[in-house]
Amino acid sequence: MSKEYLERKVHQLSRLMEVSRSIASRLDLDPLLQEIVDTATRLIGAELGGLLVLSQEEGQRFDCFKVCGWPYPLNRLPQGSGLFAAPLRDGRPLRVTDVQQHPQAVGMPPGHPPVKALLTVPLQSKGHVLGVLFVGNGPGEPAFTADDEELLSAFSTQAAIAIENARLYAQSQEMARLRERERLANNLHDTVAQLFYIIGLEAKQGLDALADNLPPDAHLEAIGRLSAQGSSEVRNAIFALSQSDGQDTLSCALRTLVQEFEDTTAIETCLVLPPRLAVPNTQLRNAVIRVVQEALANVRKHAQATMVLVTLSCNRDELVVTIQDDGVGIPPSHLPIVLQGDGYHFGISTTRTMVEKAGGRLSLANGDEGGLIVKAWLPKRETASQ
Repeated sequence: MSKEYLERKVHQLSRLMEVSRSIASRLDLDPLLQEIVDTATRLIGAELGGLLVLSQEEGQRFDCFKVCGWPYPLNRLPQGSGLFAAPLRDGRPLRVTDVQQHPQAVGMPPGHPPVKALLTVPLQSKGHVLGVLFVGNGPGEPAFTADDEELLSAFSTQAAIAIENARLYAQSQEMARLRERERLANNLHDTVAQLFYIIGLEAKQGLDALADNLPPDAHLEAIGRLSAQGSSEVRNAIFALSQSDGQDTLSCALRTLVQEFEDTTAIETCLVLPPRLAVPNTQLRNAVIRVVQEALANVRKHAQATMVLVTLSCNRDELVVTIQDDGVGIPPSHLPIVLQGDGYHFGISTTRTMVEKAGGRLSLANGDEGGLIVKAWLPKRETASQ
């Protein structure tokens, strides 16, 4: 083996380890699937990529299709009859130099980007095929190599594990929500229903007092007090139900991230949040969490810091996330390379892509007194690029 070949393999393995760590921590299924196809496309250096996931209820039907480098809107889910889905049928990767010349080619649907070289691998976990991951190059671009196939197959194994974990997490969250809703329903029955029964008794006693020409004041006061208590119980139940039907608030998620980071690293970490923070947009919420998560991970691995400040500010139009440490920073000449992704800082590159998909931008800069400043500007509008 030549020195160049060994160096290339080490570089590929380093990138694979980085991107595998990046997706392993993701538990929100939809953003995870998009990150998998984005990462796979960049990892192989392909022009475009796609990810098809089979339905858990109907194993022969796709229920999710994610793409990267696709210039046209997705109008419908593929049916699985093309070459890209061959691994679903035989469980093996397929590498094709020229799609149009392959005997099993069925042609491209209208509006499909031109593809000449194709590499497609199964997503398998515990012997079970979850879907297929594929990348393609257009006419004039190089064909995929055996090394590309090996790298994409290794990544697909990690991706399948991450998908299974995200599905299990979603199922556990749903079970927890159902248990919480049952608990709240029992509480409502035991407290509010009883309060209304007592209010009815007080009202009857008040009416009896009036019939006997006695003052009903005590009964009216009791009715008022019990009504206020019942109203409070109902408001609390409504709030708890709304929380159980959704994810943790962004504030809670950030506090958890920061506390876990401080506990595991012993690095003093301060979180500054606006007094009122409401982020109903899931894509925006996930982008904020990802920026903080990736920045703290890099502080842990590289910064040699003793203190970190995480700040979230917002106005009518945008959220601004800032993570600043007092560590060693990054040489100024390396900052643009790290931000674009140099193979060893793949997490920053995928974070930048996620921020841009949410319509925002990410920057890296050294602080005036040392350390690194990671900053993201994210629009609060509901629409974002796909």
